[in-house]
Amino acid sequence: MGQVVHWHGKPYLVTALQGSSAHLLSQDADGKDAVVLVQALRSSPGFRVLSEPDAVPGSTNASGQSPATGHSLGGADLLDGLSGKAREDAEFWLDHVLEVHTGLPGFAAPGTPPRPCYDPQLTTLRERYEVKVAELRAAHHPVSAATVERKRLAWLEQGMWGLVDKRRVRGPSRHGRVDAQVVQLLRKVYKRHKNRSVGTRSRLFELLRRACVRKFKRKAEKLLPSRATFYRLLDRLGILCGKETGRPGSGELGAEPPFTLALATTPGEQVQIDTTSLDVLGLDETGRAVSLELTAAIDVASRSILAAVVRPKSSGVKSAPASRRHGGRATKAVDALLLLAEMCTPQPMRPHWSSKARAEGSGLPYAELVEADERMRGAAARPVIIPEMIVMDNGKVFAGRAFMDACAQLGISVRPACYHSPTHKAIIERTFGSIKSLFSQFLPGYTGKDMHHRGKNIAGERLWRIDQINDFLQQWIALGWQQRPHEELRNPFLPSMPPRTPNQVFAAHVASSGYVPLTLSAEDRLRLLPTAWVKVTDKGVRLNNRTYDHRRLNPYRNAPSGWPGKGQRWPVRYHPHQPEKVWLEDHRAGTWTEADYVYQRLIGDAWTEHIWDQATAAHLEQGGSTRNEIAIARIVRSLLERAGRGPSRTTPQKPAPVDRGMEVGPLPAEDPYRGIPEPDYDSVASLPSMDVDLHGLCLSPGQNHRQPGSGSHPQPPFGSAAT
Repeated sequence: MGQVVHWHGKPYLVTALQGSSAHLLSQDADGKDAVVLVQALRSSPGFRVLSEPDAVPGSTNASGQSPATGHSLGGADLLDGLSGKAREDAEFWLDHVLEVHTGLPGFAAPGTPPRPCYDPQLTTLRERYEVKVAELRAAHHPVSAATVERKRLAWLEQGMWGLVDKRRVRGPSRHGRVDAQVVQLLRKVYKRHKNRSVGTRSRLFELLRRACVRKFKRKAEKLLPSRATFYRLLDRLGILCGKETGRPGSGELGAEPPFTLALATTPGEQVQIDTTSLDVLGLDETGRAVSLELTAAIDVASRSILAAVVRPKSSGVKSAPASRRHGGRATKAVDALLLLAEMCTPQPMRPHWSSKARAEGSGLPYAELVEADERMRGAAARPVIIPEMIVMDNGKVFAGRAFMDACAQLGISVRPACYHSPTHKAIIERTFGSIKSLFSQFLPGYTGKDMHHRGKNIAGERLWRIDQINDFLQQWIALGWQQRPHEELRNPFLPSMPPRTPNQVFAAHVASSGYVPLTLSAEDRLRLLPTAWVKVTDKGVRLNNRTYDHRRLNPYRNAPSGWPGKGQRWPVRYHPHQPEKVWLEDHRAGTWTEADYVYQRLIGDAWTEHIWDQATAAHLEQGGSTRNEIAIARIVRSLLERAGRGPSRTTPQKPAPVDRGMEVGPLPAEDPYRGIPEPDYDSVASLPSMDVDLHGLCLSPGQNHRQPGSGSHPQPPFGSAAT
């Protein structure tokens, strides 16, 4: 009481404290008095204490603040964790600081007058500092006036905690005794190289050493820690290397805590979508063994798999470094759009499926669903749930414009997960693991999760076609997943009951939230397809190196579309899995114009864009051009015929040549005459004869040619014929 506070832009005097309320007397001429809760008063924006009242030394007011300061003392609970010596030192300094600040120590009885040397009315603060220093030195506590002042200011700022010697509570640093500059440099080096191939700790240590030499020059050797200290530093900082680390999608990389569980109270409130490898090999349309990808959507509330699509995955070939890759295949944006359409459509039963896969008798409220939606009659045991929100991966398949537009058209909100954080969509990630363990590993061509789990001759097994594997998967979802008890689906009010199946949980939710079907018309399905903006010329529509034409396109040839910024380009919808036709949308008339592929008669059968890419790649390898549609269409026909015949059973396949590596063993002796031609003896000329006697060659220049006393004839002169 008696403090002047600043509240809501005006000064107020605290006149009374009653319970948890404070009575405020306005100090402004136009202001009004108020009664406000103390907690609300202190937490209001702009609140501060303007002046202090005259109070008894050492006492505290109702707000828990020191009379000498507006800051809370605090820190009393922290003192419990200190040692006895640290608490004694803090209590020792508290009495002396109080005597310097108020004139009385903390143990003084009420009404005790202060000593004259500490009376605030008679002495200054500096004089009290000097007196306290003299007393402490006389008591064998050598301190300075600066130390006493520092203790007093710390008490005013932090209360009792400010008197504690912080050296007694100092904990070990996270990075130990390694210099902070080196730690910061290590983080930069790790961030720069973490997207490279996984390396060991020794590589990171060498990279840090090089960075320290470049930055610190001569001080690098002194600042760089030892190898053992560096390894311990990596453990403290949580930096993983070598076999410790994990890659995105491997199940070892998670988000940082705290974690938030994915909760949903109604079907469709949250649906998670993602793509993963199915760990199975299958035969594509051309009969080649390729890896498979699975794209699925699961409802969080009921754990129901709403839709699933299996697609091949192959890299393809490139005719030039800068050219487009042909023959490759993976999950595309149209597959994600088909996934949305399958969620909104009941799964029809197929004649060869088991009767247990029917919706009737599978735990679904069959009679109520048929009454609300006639399409559920004879459908498979898979619920139809319209998503309200989709949690998707950040891949280009889902982050593309086509998927976003389709979700906006259906009124579905989209929330992308954080990058490299599988825990943000943990339910679909765990569902993928269940599909691989309950479905994939029982199929021929199962590859396992990595090379350590792969068999020796997987591609040589009798593999299923992709359409057959997709058919098996749809039947397994209706029979082996939707009607299988799930451990996460328990009654929260009766936890002792056995777990429920996804169909049973869906039936329980439908009983409370209802079921409203969504019927997609033919026009709605066309709007879900990808869009290409192309020009309609005299030859028709050119799309993906193919030409489409029809007489109904005549009004649109070389005509402006009327779309802002598009000129003569019209929106054309296409289906990569059914490329025989395209559809042009006329927004002004509200009509759709269908155009056929001009060389469809050469193919004469159903085909996909994947087969077209493979035929284009084969044509380019032969030196052809992408503009030659007739030749590519004939190759498509030949690929379909070859795939229809299947592998030959009479002609054995030639084994691939064995690469034996470099030659080993002793090296052959080198011929010193290698490269020298054989001599022609007939062409060799004879040497000229010498006209000097052989005996004369041995004489010195000053010696006579005739020896004394010898009867031999003199030697012939130089130039004559030799004997």
